[in-house]
Amino acid sequence: MLHLFDEFRERLDSIMIKAFKKRILLWGYGYTGRFLEWYADYYHSIKMDFIITEDWSKGLPYNFPLFRDSLFDFDYADVEDAVVWLAVLEDESVRKKLEKSGYIKGRTYYNFLEIIYGKDCVCSDRLTGDIFKRRKTGTRDVQFMEWLEYQYDCNFVSAIESSEFQDGMEGAHSYRVTTQKEIFPILDKCHCIPGKDDAIFDFGCGKGGAMLTFLDYGFQKVGGVEFETQIYEELISNFRKLDIDLDKNKNLSCMHGDAAAVKTELDDYNWFYYFDPFQESIFRKTIDNICESLKRKPRKVHIININPKYHYVITGSGCFELTNQFCVAMRQKVVDVFVTKKEYEIAGRKNAV
Repeated sequence: MLHLFDEFRERLDSIMIKAFKKRILLWGYGYTGRFLEWYADYYHSIKMDFIITEDWSKGLPYNFPLFRDSLFDFDYADVEDAVVWLAVLEDESVRKKLEKSGYIKGRTYYNFLEIIYGKDCVCSDRLTGDIFKRRKTGTRDVQFMEWLEYQYDCNFVSAIESSEFQDGMEGAHSYRVTTQKEIFPILDKCHCIPGKDDAIFDFGCGKGGAMLTFLDYGFQKVGGVEFETQIYEELISNFRKLDIDLDKNKNLSCMHGDAAAVKTELDDYNWFYYFDPFQESIFRKTIDNICESLKRKPRKVHIININPKYHYVITGSGCFELTNQFCVAMRQKVVDVFVTKKEYEIAGRKNAV
């Protein structure tokens, strides 16, 4: 784990461990609510018993434990004995509803936005004409990268549409941050336990959020490439603010340029990560480059391919076989995992001997 996130985790854990053997009512099912639901289950095996939301626009399945806040008015099950986790702003109407139902702040209900951000739960006055430097405004979310923005004035969260890109890479896809909530379950599904020789490379590394997540998961060596100049500059700025010296840290490499031009550098990595970063022609070149790397340095390699529109490029290379395919709770649900075919792994073992 990265020490950058120690205080964030400690604030969450200090409240969540109090919930053992109690029923949990989560109020709010936006990003913060879904993050708290994931974090509680992932780190503490705590599951939500009731979820309150006023947003029904996403067509969530009816079998979810979703309710409106009128649930407090019913004598239903043992709601009155549940601990309430607030994942929304605690305005007067929310406070009155909880107090009327007998809940006490800090004892039977907890405001997670306030626990993480204190009184600074709303971002304001951060708009700028430069889309690449623009920060999120409005209510903060409880999540890892937004914590870094709050603590270190980084820039990870704000999305950038491909139409705003300046360098004109054909087929480039919009920037969205991907963090522990999305990546950790994928690596778990891969049965990944990073050792000292494991290294992962991110094609289209954006502002660096996924790279930090890989370090947080336990990878000792992480690399990436980003084509869009101003996004790459934000990545470099983020790492500087986090006191990560890219010039001195040999285990962290961020390249600026065409992903298809990254060739011999790939020899240092045995995990490759794609979150649908570019069009097929560039994707094909990067896969060809990985295959050439295998010829130079035979070894066992994993490819994680999220939203695998060009899966046939990987299978058609002759170097890899699909070993796992699953869905995850993110905007592009399907994930393919490929591993080098046995003959390449065996060749690597013989060379090692």
